[in-house]
Amino acid sequence: MRRFDFRLDPVLNLRRAAEDTAKRAHADARRAAALQAAALADLQAAERRAKDDLRDAQRARELVVGDLMAHQRFALSLARSIAAARRKLADLEAAATAAREDLVAAARARKALENLRERRHQEWTAESLREEQKTLDEIGQSVRSALR
Repeated sequence: MRRFDFRLDPVLNLRRAAEDTAKRAHADARRAAALQAAALADLQAAERRAKDDLRDAQRARELVVGDLMAHQRFALSLARSIAAARRKLADLEAAATAAREDLVAAARARKALENLRERRHQEWTAESLREEQKTLDEIGQSVRSALR
């Protein structure tokens, strides 16, 4: 019996490799977005702490004009940093979404070729069984005719 040979195996291997590359790219994009989200959360926490510190200083009446001006400069700097971090996070999330779409497309292409390979293997199996049955029938007829 001959061996099953799928002529598109090299293409299937390339598609598997492309899918693996897309998986890594998607994971990297998600990781970068998560790190940026954490950095944004840190900036927002710093902004909340600064506001709380200012409020506490106002309540304690320990606030001088120089401190108030320094706080305003710091708050403005934080606001700019937060806005930049949000923009960067949006860009990274868009990149992660694009990477996910690429991964889905690569998986779909691989799966289509695997389905074709499976169908061809089933056809090969059925043909092999027919050939084997034909051979067995011929042997059976030969034995029957030899016994007569």
